Amino acid sequence: MAATKKKEKKNAMAVINQNIKSGEFAKIYLLYGKERYLVNQYRDKLLGALTDKDDNLNFMKFAGNGVNTQEIIDFSNEMPFFADRRVVLVENSGLFKSSNEEFAKKLVNIEDTSVVIFVEMDVDTRYKLYKEVDKNGEALEFVTPDEKMMVTWVKSIFRDAEVATTDTAIYRIIESAKMDMNCIKNEVDKMISYAGDTKQVSEYDVDLLCSQDAESKVYQMIDLIIAKQKEKAARMYHDLLENKEAPIMINSCIMRQYNKLLLVKMAMAEGAQDASLAKLTSGPVWAVKNYKAQCRPYTVEQLKGIVEKCNDMDYKLKTGQVMDAAALEVMIVELCEM
Repeated sequence: MAATKKKEKKNAMAVINQNIKSGEFAKIYLLYGKERYLVNQYRDKLLGALTDKDDNLNFMKFAGNGVNTQEIIDFSNEMPFFADRRVVLVENSGLFKSSNEEFAKKLVNIEDTSVVIFVEMDVDTRYKLYKEVDKNGEALEFVTPDEKMMVTWVKSIFRDAEVATTDTAIYRIIESAKMDMNCIKNEVDKMISYAGDTKQVSEYDVDLLCSQDAESKVYQMIDLIIAKQKEKAARMYHDLLENKEAPIMINSCIMRQYNKLLLVKMAMAEGAQDASLAKLTSGPVWAVKNYKAQCRPYTVEQLKGIVEKCNDMDYKLKTGQVMDAAALEVMIVELCEM
């Protein structure tokens, strides 16, 4: 028996861009996926190409659970009023979490002068409704771009705003936002606004203004430890405490980071390339450069010793053998002196 050929995954952005360019649209679109920034952006692109913002007669929007599917069908089967088409937007209806076979049959047979756009959070590709939309329209999943595309995108935003920055600053913005495009866009807009007439954003500006979680700040603290800047490292530690971060959590972050550096150091000795190191650390390829720089001053034995020291501190903190804040600060100072 011949093997079933796997259907090639569509490039969601390319499909919509081509449809808009050619002026030829599918009758049904389903936009879904984890990257909500792209879902919303391409929803707006489609609506911009298909509708007139002042035309209330040929556009209808449905939102939330409990959508009346017959109303969608009825509206879509009426001829447009002094326009090329009727457009229906259905958001977060939950319709694609079940089969909805009767609705699926009616939906694929709506008038050619209508376009129905579904924007959904939860989609089950096993059900009839999804399969019919995929067969007769465009079922488009939006996923988070890889780090190379993400960096290119951020660079383009800065370039369009005529603001100069560095690759390191861009990487820090992306890292602080955890590859979430909505968060990244908000942070970049904040940086551009802060730049003002200087038209420049530095790594210092990013560290000063970017919303950062505790782990990102610990990552910076380790840079200070490696540079043997005891006072600055201690100051950052106290900043974390002032932000109500528990010493046991801070120690855990330090241990996790140094364990990554140990893995990178050992793998580098065996000739591992950046792609393998990224997989080993469960991080993006661009972060590997920082890991390599951070582990360079240490030997494998020193890194093993630091991980063991953190492990021992974790045990003592959990069992109450040491005073939380003071004991961890002593350890941080000791690391600076290695």
